Amino acid sequence: MKFLSYLTGFILLAFSSSCSNDIEINAPYQDIAVVYSFLDQNEPVQYIRIQKVYQNNASLSTAEGAQLSDSLYFDSLEVSVTNVNTKVIYPCTKIDSIPKEAASDTTGIFGNSKHFLYAFKIPKNPNNDQDDIYQLNIRVPKSGKIFRATTKIVKDASIEARTIPLRTVPANTAFPFRFVTGKNSYLYDLVVRFKYKEMNANDTSVFTNKHIDYYVQRSKKYTYSLSTNTESVVSNYFIEHIKSNLKYDVSKTRRTLGIEFIAYGGSEELRDYLDLNKPNTSIVPKNTEYSNIENGKGIFSSRNYTVQTGVVLDDYSFEVLRKELPNFR
Repeated sequence: MKFLSYLTGFILLAFSSSCSNDIEINAPYQDIAVVYSFLDQNEPVQYIRIQKVYQNNASLSTAEGAQLSDSLYFDSLEVSVTNVNTKVIYPCTKIDSIPKEAASDTTGIFGNSKHFLYAFKIPKNPNNDQDDIYQLNIRVPKSGKIFRATTKIVKDASIEARTIPLRTVPANTAFPFRFVTGKNSYLYDLVVRFKYKEMNANDTSVFTNKHIDYYVQRSKKYTYSLSTNTESVVSNYFIEHIKSNLKYDVSKTRRTLGIEFIAYGGSEELRDYLDLNKPNTSIVPKNTEYSNIENGKGIFSSRNYTVQTGVVLDDYSFEVLRKELPNFR
């Protein structure tokens, strides 16, 4: 699965309760969990990232302390997830098999020598109209401190299967992306995935299957209902996006395999999280920080990945793509 691994660091500054202007840089240590997890009923394994609020030692600079992975993790935790409806408890196993990227300008300054996650499996409820509610339970044995959070599972969207005609003339020719939102979904990324085979021009038995994603919508809010939502995809925009992501290469030959429609559904918590983390363009400071973790920080929520593979390009569409895209035959 694709696990989104974003590292969150929080530095606590404790101010004295008097009117003094002195700042106590190293306040008494507190156990504060930082949680990041999105359950997806279509994934075989669920992952939870649990770290602790980073508090720097007075003898180290922030950059030096950040490289010490031990400063980011609890010594031990008891972690489980409970299905609130059925009361079934799913114990979580601590793993270190998914590496974190090395620290860089894009991934941050925190160390990567250790990268622990908590993994567990949940069954998929085939009833898309029924709520599945899960509660995260975290206990720190040393202090007895407990962190909790609850989320509803985002159910599958229903995406229409259809035949797609790609046409460059007239210029505004479009095809529809039709879908019905899943229960507990509040926003969607909608994607048309173009799939192709890239082969060695001198030996077509040497090949790689690849894809390019075209986003029809990003984080668009939809009201859950059983009615069909329709988004139009202009063929020329779609083809130009594919073309811009392909380089002309005489050593390669390519062949269109087809397309898929994909809907990434997000929960109410994810909607609120994204809303509160949008860039602040106001001159008034924005101080709100989203968290649904009781006694801690971060987000425990749900998302959904639904794919419609029954989307078919008509015969002339293949001809259009051969003409428009580099090294296609």
